[in-house]
Parts: sequence; C-alpha cells; structure tokens
Amino acid sequence: MKMKRIISLLLAAVLLLSSAACGSKEPPAPTLKEGVTLQSMVDSITETYGFTMPSPLDDTILKDLLGIDPGDVEEYAGYVTMVNLSANNLIAVKAKPDKLETVQKALQARKDFEVESFRQYLPDQYAMSEAGKVFTVGDYCFLVIMGRMDEDPASEISAIEQIIRDSFNS
Repeated sequence: MKMKRIISLLLAAVLLLSSAACGSKEPPAPTLKEGVTLQSMVDSITETYGFTMPSPLDDTILKDLLGIDPGDVEEYAGYVTMVNLSANNLIAVKAKPDKLETVQKALQARKDFEVESFRQYLPDQYAMSEAGKVFTVGDYCFLVIMGRMDEDPASEISAIEQIIRDSFNS
C-alpha cells in the first residue's frame, strides 16, 4: 500500500512538471520572411516614400550619432538624413538578445532629438518627427521618421510600420 502511494505521488509530480514545462514555452522569435533582409526592406520603403539626402548607416553613425555600440547589435540597416532641413530617419537594428532595451532607448533618444530640433523650426518636419515612432518586433528595433510631404505624417508612419511588421514571420 505504501509503495502504491509513493508511485502515485511520483507520477503526479512528473505530470505537474511536464505540464508546467509545456505551458512555459515561448513562441518562436519573429524572423524576417524568406528573401527579405533589413537592407532590402529599408531600401524598398525609401523608394516608395522618399528620403531627403540619405546617408546609409555605418558603425560610425551607429556609435557617434545614435549612441549605439556596434558590439550590441547583430545586424543593422537604414538611413539618416544629412541635411538640417529634414527629419528623415529610417533605422532598423537587430539587437543582441540582452541589448534590445539599450538599442530601444538610443533610438528613442534620436527621435526626441529630432523633435526638439524642429520644435521652433520647420513645422512640417516637426510634425513628422513628432509622429515618428520607435517600436520593436522580437529582437529588432526600428525608428521611423519619414513619409511623403503631401500626406498626414501619422498615417505615413503607421503605413511604414505595417510594411515592416508584414516583413516578418510571426
């Protein structure tokens, strides 16, 4: 009788542990769809929506302008404008697993900088930078401040965000 009780308790413990393990599985991290790269996505968006005097991201811009240590990222692509008459920024960064928050804060600081830069100067660029958005998809972080000038900035940025999100397997 005592042996049956011990076996029953052991079986119950095994069932509890196995059900807990099954329930704690995280969904797979989002990945870019087949044939899509960060660079191809960024290039397609800039071709569709336009971009004033783009300068492609490199390690120097990443570190000196955005404050992101290149060692904190796995991959990046994007453009920043090189003229002070435009707020255009389209930045895509795949952060190393434990660096997503660091990258997100740096991109938010860049957005805040753009907003302040145009607060008293060029109302159309101020509206665009104000509507800009920093968001994440898995380990990827994005800054979008761009759009066609004859369109509503918030609608343009929302449409670009959707294009980016649609580029991922969920």
